[in-house]
Amino acid sequence: MQASTLSLLLFSIISVCVIYFLPFTWKQHGLFAANILFYLIFDFRFLLLIIVSILCSYKIGCKISHSKNSRSWLICGITFSLIILAFFKYFNFFADKFHDSFRLIMPLGISYYTFKIISYFFDLHSKKTALKNFLSYGIYVSFFPQIISGPIMRTGEFYANLPFLGRPSSALRIQGFSLILSGLFKKIVIADRISNYTHLIFSSPMSYPSLALLIAAFLFSIQIYCDFSGYSEVSIGISNLLGIKCSPNFCLPYFSYSIKDFWRRWHISLSSWLKDYIYIPLGGSRHGHFLQCLNTLITFSISGLWHGSGLNFLIWGLWHGILNLVPVKKATTRRKYIFQSVSTFLCVTLGWILFNSSTMDMFITYIHHMIADFRLSYHMIVSSILPFTGDFSCLSYFAVLALFILILFIFEIREFKQNNEKTPSLKKNLFFFVSIILFGVFGQNHFLYANF
Repeated sequence: MQASTLSLLLFSIISVCVIYFLPFTWKQHGLFAANILFYLIFDFRFLLLIIVSILCSYKIGCKISHSKNSRSWLICGITFSLIILAFFKYFNFFADKFHDSFRLIMPLGISYYTFKIISYFFDLHSKKTALKNFLSYGIYVSFFPQIISGPIMRTGEFYANLPFLGRPSSALRIQGFSLILSGLFKKIVIADRISNYTHLIFSSPMSYPSLALLIAAFLFSIQIYCDFSGYSEVSIGISNLLGIKCSPNFCLPYFSYSIKDFWRRWHISLSSWLKDYIYIPLGGSRHGHFLQCLNTLITFSISGLWHGSGLNFLIWGLWHGILNLVPVKKATTRRKYIFQSVSTFLCVTLGWILFNSSTMDMFITYIHHMIADFRLSYHMIVSSILPFTGDFSCLSYFAVLALFILILFIFEIREFKQNNEKTPSLKKNLFFFVSIILFGVFGQNHFLYANF
C-alpha cells in the first residue's frame, strides 16, 4: 500500500522513541530492523528485492574496494543496478505497445535506493568513501525516512552521522520538530487541498473553461512544490530526531533568476547526483562549449527519463536542458530580479503542464484550450472555481487556500531575506501546528514523487 503522510509520521514517532531508549550498541540494529519493518508494512511484495539488492551491491562494493579489477566491478555493479531499475520503470511502457493485460507495480523507493547504490559504487572506486560493515551499509540503503522520495544522501555524509544515532543534540531536535511541522503544513494543508482540483482539470481539460486550466497550471506548480518539499522537510526532520543530519533538499526554487539557478534550488540532492555521476563523468565542461551543451542535454534527458517512461518526460527534461543553456546573469536591481524570477517561474510552470500530462496529445490539447479558447467573464470565473467543492462553498474554499499560499509565500520571502537561514520560530511553528489540526486534509493522499 502507499505510505500516507500520517502513516509515515506514526511509524516514525514509534521508531524514534524505540531507538532513543535502546542501548547504544543496539541502536544501529534497531534502525535496520525499523527500515525492514517499514518496507514490510508498506511494500511487502518487494521486500525480497531490496534485501537482495543490498546483499548483492554490498558484495560488489567489497570487490570494488579490494579487487585489482576495480573498474570492471564498478561497471558490473552499475549495470546490475540499472537493469533492475529499468525493468520495473519501463516494463509497462513496452508492455502497452504489445499487450496490456499484465502490468508491473513500481517497488517503493527503487529509484532512490538504486541511486544511493550507484553513488556508493562510484565513491568506493574513487576512494571518496571507505568500505564499512554490512549493517551500516544496509541502514544507508534502506533508511526509511528517505526511502519514499529521498533526499539522496551520499554514503560519506550518512556514515559520518551514524555515531550520533539516537543521540541528537537539543538544537537538532528543535530543528527536526520545526521541519516536520513546516513539511506537514505544506503537504496536508496546501498540497492535498490543491490535488483534487488539479486532478480533475488535468484528467479532462476539455470539460472545463480555459480559465480553470490556467488556474490548475499555476496551482499544480504550487502543489508539486509543497508536496515534494513538504515530504523532504518531514524526512529531514525525522532524520534529525534520529540524530542523522542531512542537507536541505529545497532552497526557495520559485525565487530563482534562471533555470540553471532553479536546479541549484530544486531537488538539490538529485541535481547534485546527476552532476557528479552523469554530467562530470561525461566530460562536463572540460572539452569545449559544444560538448558541454551536449553533456547538459544528455544529463537533463536522463533526468526526464528517470521521472517517467513517456515521451512527455523526455521532452520535459530536454525543455529544462535547453533553458539551462541560456546564459542569464543575476540582476542587480530588485525590479529586474523580480522580472527574472517571474519569467523563470512561467517557464517552469509550462514544464509542469507537460510533466503532469498523461500524453503529448493531452499536453497539446491542454495548451491549445487554455490559450486559444481563453475568455473572461463572471460565468467563466464561477465555473472555474466550482470544481474545488462542486457547490457554492467553492469561493470560501478557494479564498482560504489562497490565504494559506500567501502566508507560506510571506514566510519564505522572510527566509529569503535572511539568506535562506531556516531559524525555528515559535510563532511560525504554532501557526503551522494549529493550521494542521484545523485545516489539514487527513486522507490517504500519497506523495507525488513516490511514483518516480
